[in-house]
Amino acid sequence: KIQLHTTVLHTMKNQMEISIQQNASTIGIVRHEFISSTTLDWWPLETRAWGNSSVIHADLTHPNLIAAAKGLSPLFIRVGGSQADSAIYNMSTSTTTVGEANRFAQACDKNPQLCLTMQRWDEVLKFAQDAGARIVFTLAYIRHTKDESGQNDQQDWDSTNAKQLLQYTAHSKYATTVFGFELGNEVTHKGKIENVTRLVNAYAELRHIIDETWPSTINDKHKPKILGPASTGQSITTKLLKALGSHVDIATYHKYHGGGKEAALVKYAKSTSIIQHPNKFHGISSTSNKYMDKPEVWVGEGAMAYNSGRQNITDSFVGSFWFTNLLGAISKSVPHTVYCRQALVGGYYELISHETMKARPDYWIAHLWKRLVGTKSIGPILSPSREDSPDEYTFGCCEGPGYDTLLIHAFCAKGERSNPIFVITNIDKESSFNLNITVGTHITSYILTGKNGRRDSRSVVLNGNQLLTIENGQLPEIVGEDTDDMRVTLPPVSIAFVTVHGFEVDECVPPIVTAATGTSHINYTTSISLEDQHQYTTSDIHDHVPFIASESAMYYSATFDEVQLLSLVQILGAVVFFAFMLCLRKRLRLRQS
Repeated sequence: KIQLHTTVLHTMKNQMEISIQQNASTIGIVRHEFISSTTLDWWPLETRAWGNSSVIHADLTHPNLIAAAKGLSPLFIRVGGSQADSAIYNMSTSTTTVGEANRFAQACDKNPQLCLTMQRWDEVLKFAQDAGARIVFTLAYIRHTKDESGQNDQQDWDSTNAKQLLQYTAHSKYATTVFGFELGNEVTHKGKIENVTRLVNAYAELRHIIDETWPSTINDKHKPKILGPASTGQSITTKLLKALGSHVDIATYHKYHGGGKEAALVKYAKSTSIIQHPNKFHGISSTSNKYMDKPEVWVGEGAMAYNSGRQNITDSFVGSFWFTNLLGAISKSVPHTVYCRQALVGGYYELISHETMKARPDYWIAHLWKRLVGTKSIGPILSPSREDSPDEYTFGCCEGPGYDTLLIHAFCAKGERSNPIFVITNIDKESSFNLNITVGTHITSYILTGKNGRRDSRSVVLNGNQLLTIENGQLPEIVGEDTDDMRVTLPPVSIAFVTVHGFEVDECVPPIVTAATGTSHINYTTSISLEDQHQYTTSDIHDHVPFIASESAMYYSATFDEVQLLSLVQILGAVVFFAFMLCLRKRLRLRQS
């Protein structure tokens, strides 16, 4: 088995050497939009922690907000959240009757904070297009199953209002900005609905509406996907996917790791229990493999804590250790390909403050990840004794599973032809770690610490001297620290991205694939620079999962079918080769005898 080896030669807590072998193997591959955002929620103005951050009220023209979204491009923006099932769409299309128009206009008059107008929808779509993003929209389900008394789940889903939104969107100049639709938000949570058969029928109806509204084109590349069930909890998600697996293109579920109001959250966030083992996500992975023809899984909404997060935890640097290691864990959990972080603005887990439009620490983790880390996670990483690491893929030191204070994940570097990158967290409050990387010719380090070295800081410093901020709609110039002595020192409570140059990892080298005339073509597409990514909205790479991915500053577009075919060819080739060698060996033995 091809393996990635990280060898620790010195086990002193503050000094070690690490190396990585050329013949590393790929553990998981994610989309280029891996880190995305549940950017626009529906909470009214008076909601604590949310203010003017909702899809209705957010200032989508604010230069800092646009710059921040561009800094995460390419990404998906999910319009959804707890209030999505109460939303109304005041849209007029050629098929809208007078009675329907009056009914939804009156509903909007009663609750304007949950009313999406045509003008506002255009503003949302334009914001996404300008930012280099695509929209995933959660359609209201529960509202349209109520009877006259207002009780949920009493009638089949009334798709009239959803159909108006879809028809208006299909004829919009921003139509290709929409990636897909969900139906309802955590609809079975706390018994809000119980009739799963009715929900399955609603998904089937949604498929029919999409097929009817977006007539088939070549490869259906601009037809919106259907995502779901947008559920919470493994048992509920398993139950729903068993029923819905054939009706959704991408499985989505919501994952939080505690409650914002729970007293234990503070202790949890500051302890070594922030480590997220990839096996924690394997349950949903197995379910999708069982019930979906082409399984792909997103964490469609997630953060450290629900209930809007917690001040001074989920909006400070202490939460960034959880976030960094979570991303490392999910990237290894096939077929997870996207993590939608709650939220870009709003709540105490926001990446950008809705009050000041300043970036929180987790934004800089996401931004550097987008700039530096490719789509392939590589491993496993081996330590001298297995008990020193939390799992076979992540290197941990030096206290044992669940107590390690130094964690290292390995990936193919983005924008580098074949180089690896280490993502490292040191959560030790007192000790530094001195790492000597024994492969390559030089390294580039990006080391993040809280301002003044504080874990509870809401500001982040790069390499000890640059305070990272977004000013007047401009992202800062971020330059790593180059050194050829191959040493990097991680201060206490710090996070580092370290790219190794002058060393090739085979799995990080872009594949050369040719296709015969008349077959499907697999093409390289030139990568788009950060400043030009606002134009990146309709490229074919949006519609592919890069399961064969180029890390050479070029995107490699491959569909699931093409990847499966290539994999089958590789497997058959290997079988034929070994069969040939076995026969040859037997013939040689016969001759010798």
